[in-house]
Amino acid sequence: MRKGWGALWVLAAGVAGCGDEGTKSDAASSAETACVSDLTYFQQEVSGPITENKCFACHNAQGSARNSKLVLLPPGQTDYLRLNYEKLKDIGSYEKDGVSILLLKPTAGVSHGGGEQIDPDGDEYAALEGLIARFKQPVTCNADPAGGLLTKVRLLDLPATLRRAGLQLVGTLPTSDELEKVSAGGEAAFDAVLSTYMEGDAFYSTLLTWFNDQLLTNKYLGGDNATNLLDENLYPRRHYYHDIDGESEAGRLARRWANDSVAREPLALIEHVVREGRSFQEILTADYILVNPYSAQVYGLTDVKFDDDTDPTEWREAKLPNYPHAGILTSPMFLNRYPTTDTNVNRHRSRMVQKLFLATDVLKLAERPVDPTQIKDHNPTMNNPACAVCHAKVDPIAGAFMNWDPQGRYSSREEGWIESMRPPGYGEESVPPDQWPTATKWLAEKIVKDRLFAVSAVSAVYQGLVGRAPLENPTDDTAPGYKAQLDFVNLEQAFISETTDAFVASGYKLKSIVPLIVRSPFFRAYGAQDLTDDEKAVLAPLGTMKLLTPEQLDAKLHAVFGRGWQRAENEANQLLARDQYLFFYGGIDSDQVTRRITEPNGIMANIGLRLANEMACLVSAPDFTLPIADRTLFPHVEYGYAPEDANGFEVPESIEAIKKNIRYLHFRILGEVLSPGDPEIERTYQLFLETWREVQAAQRNNQLSLDLPGLCQAHKDPITGMDLPGERVINRDTRFTIRAWMAVIAYLTADWRFLYQQ
Repeated sequence: MRKGWGALWVLAAGVAGCGDEGTKSDAASSAETACVSDLTYFQQEVSGPITENKCFACHNAQGSARNSKLVLLPPGQTDYLRLNYEKLKDIGSYEKDGVSILLLKPTAGVSHGGGEQIDPDGDEYAALEGLIARFKQPVTCNADPAGGLLTKVRLLDLPATLRRAGLQLVGTLPTSDELEKVSAGGEAAFDAVLSTYMEGDAFYSTLLTWFNDQLLTNKYLGGDNATNLLDENLYPRRHYYHDIDGESEAGRLARRWANDSVAREPLALIEHVVREGRSFQEILTADYILVNPYSAQVYGLTDVKFDDDTDPTEWREAKLPNYPHAGILTSPMFLNRYPTTDTNVNRHRSRMVQKLFLATDVLKLAERPVDPTQIKDHNPTMNNPACAVCHAKVDPIAGAFMNWDPQGRYSSREEGWIESMRPPGYGEESVPPDQWPTATKWLAEKIVKDRLFAVSAVSAVYQGLVGRAPLENPTDDTAPGYKAQLDFVNLEQAFISETTDAFVASGYKLKSIVPLIVRSPFFRAYGAQDLTDDEKAVLAPLGTMKLLTPEQLDAKLHAVFGRGWQRAENEANQLLARDQYLFFYGGIDSDQVTRRITEPNGIMANIGLRLANEMACLVSAPDFTLPIADRTLFPHVEYGYAPEDANGFEVPESIEAIKKNIRYLHFRILGEVLSPGDPEIERTYQLFLETWREVQAAQRNNQLSLDLPGLCQAHKDPITGMDLPGERVINRDTRFTIRAWMAVIAYLTADWRFLYQQ
C-alpha cells in the first residue's frame, strides 16, 4: 500500500479494530475489539446529541452566545465536524478547581446564560467526560492496513485502471505498449502514462465538461446568446459578425465562433491556468480576461495580436478598459449566469460563489424551514437568528460585488454599500474603504487563501472522475443506515482532506489531484470479500459502477469502434444532439436542464439497447473492408470464416479463429481479460453459431435477403471516408457471417459494463 493513506486507515480501523500499540483513555477502555478514533467518538457521542441539539441554538455566529469563546459551525458547513472538535478541545482545556469548563457550563456549575442543559448524572455528561479524557490522552487507533475495512475491497489492477482512466480522461483505449509498461513498471509507470494523457487536447475537453457541470456557462452557446448579454454602448462591435457576408469564409467562421468564444471564456480561463501549469488560484485572481481572434473583435480589443486570426483555440490575456478583473468572478458570462436584482442585491451571486469555490451550500446552513409569519424583527437578515445564520455568510460576499449591476456591467460605488446590510467583506474582515472600487479583486484574494477553495477544486475533480460529488454528512441519527453512512463519509472525507493537503502542497496544480483520485479505492474498487452486513452497508457508495454520461459514452464509442452513434456523416450524433437522445439519456443543456440523471430508467435502458443494435450494424461490415492489420474489431478473422462447411461439418481452423476474435472483442469492448476456453467465450461463440445458422436457414427459405440493410453496408473506407473500390464494397451477407458478428457486437455493447464506468 502506497504512503499517504494513514488518515484513511485510522478511520477504517474504527470499524476493524485496534492494534497493540494503541493507547486507550479510560473513556475508551471498553473498546477492546473496536477502536474508535477521537473524531469518530466526538461525532457519535457528542456532536449530534449535545453540540448540535443543545448548544448550537445559542452558540452560533448569530446566536445569543455569539460573543462567547464557543461559536459552533452548523452541520451544513464543509469540514464543520473537525472544526467544532478543535473548538471544543480548546474550550475543554480551561478548568476551575480541576474541572473542565466544558463540564461546568452546561451543568450550570458556573454561570451559564443558557442555564442547566445537561444532567450531571446523565449519559450526556458521561459522554463529555469521555471526550475531555480523550483531549488529555488521545486515542491512537492502529493504522496498519491489514486491520482496515478497505483492505477487504478488491481493486482494479493497474492496467485495468489505466483503461478506465484513459476512457474517462481522453476517450481512448491504452495501447498494448502502455499496458505492458504499466504491468512491468507499477505505479511509477502508471503515473508516467497518466501524465501523457493529461497533456493532450482531449484531457482539457474532459476537464471543461467537469467544470461546466459546475458553472453552467455553456448555456450561452449558439446564436447571439452570449453577445446579446453585452452592453451595446460599451461594446458597439458585439455583433460585428452580422455585417460580414455570410457566404464568405470569414463570415462563416465569424458567425460560428464569435458568440461561442465569448460564452466559453470562463472555461477557457480554467483551461489556460491548468495548461500553463499555474496555480489554480488564478481562476479567481487573474487580472485579465481571455480573448481569441473572434471575441477580441466583439470586445473591440484591436491591439491584441494573434498568430492565426482564424484560430478559435488561440487565446490571449487581455484587459478591458476601466474593468477591475478578478478572473471568473468578473467574467461577463459568470455575472449574467448568476444575476442579481434590486431586492436580491447580489445574494444569489454570493451563494453561488460559496457553492462553486468554497464547497459550501449556504442553503443547508440552516436546515429548518423559516416561518415568514413569525418574522417580526426590524431588518430580520441582520437581527433575526433564524435568518442571520445564513445571511451572516451571504451578505458580506454579496457586498463585495457592489460594483456590478444585474447585467454584469462595472460601475464604481465609491460611496460604499447598502447600510442596511452587513459591510462588504469576507468572514470577519471588511473590505477597506480605499478598496471599495476593486472589492471583488479583494474578495478573490481572500477566497483563494481559504482551505475551502482547495476543497472545492478537489471535489470538482473527484466528482468528474468518480461520477458523484462527495457525500454529505448525515444529520438525522434516527434514519435507517445512519451509522453506516457516517462511517463511509468519514472514510471519504479523510481522503478528500488528504488529497486537499497534497493539492495545496503542489502549489495548487490541478493536475496533481488526478492521479491521487485515480489510484484510490474510490475510483478503483469493483468488489469486496468477506464483508459483514454492516460492512456492506458502510461500503455501499464505494465502487466503479457509475452510469456513463452521454459525453462519456460517446467518447467510449469512438475509442472502441472508431466512430460515434451517427447513422451518416451528415446526420446528428444520436447521443449528443438535443433533438435526439441527449436529454433522454441524462444529459444537460446548462440552461433548463442542469442536473444529470445518474440512475438509469426504462427509457435509458431502451436507448442502450438501440445503441447496441445500431452500432453493431454500423461498424461490422466496414471493419472487414480494411486490411487485417488496420482492423479494430476483427483482427483474427476474415469475412469468409464460417464455423461449418456446406455439409454441416465443423471447420476447426475457422472456429479457433472465431473464438480468438471473440476473446479479443471481450477485452476491447468490455475490458474483460479471458483465458482461452473461458465459459464466457463459449457462451458468446454459441450466440455467433446460432445466429449464423438462423441467418443461413432464413436466407435459404427466402425469409431474409442476402442484401444487408443500407446502414449496415460498407461503401466507404472507415478510416479515410473515401468511396471504396467495387471489389472492397460489402453490401451482401453471402457467407452469413456479417449478421452473426453483428449479433456478437450488439450482445457485448448492450452489456451493462459497457454502459457504465468500470
